[in-house]
Amino acid sequence: MQEAARREVAEETGLEVEVGPPIWVGDIIDPTHPPRWHYAVVDFLARPLSGELSAGDDADDVRWVGLDDIADYELTPTMYDLIDVLLNRPPAPSGTD
Repeated sequence: MQEAARREVAEETGLEVEVGPPIWVGDIIDPTHPPRWHYAVVDFLARPLSGELSAGDDADDVRWVGLDDIADYELTPTMYDLIDVLLNRPPAPSGTD
C-alpha cells in the first residue's frame, strides 16, 4: 500500500515522497440505503523529497495549508478525523521529522 500511496502522491501533486506508516484508517460509505459504494481509506504520514507542488488533472488548485488555517477550507467529512489525529500526535523525536 505504501508504494501505491507514493505513486498516487506523485500523480496528484507532482511530489516524490517518502511514505511512512499509516496514521488514520476509516470508511466512506454512500448514505443511500442500500449503499451503492463503500471506500476504505488509509492515510499515511509522508515526507516530500523532491518535485514541485502542482495540481493533478482532476484539481483546479493545490497548496500547502497550515493546520491553523485549515478551517478556512471546505473539507471532506473524514478529513476532520485525520486532523484530530495530526493535532494530537506526539512530536517526532528531534532529527527524524
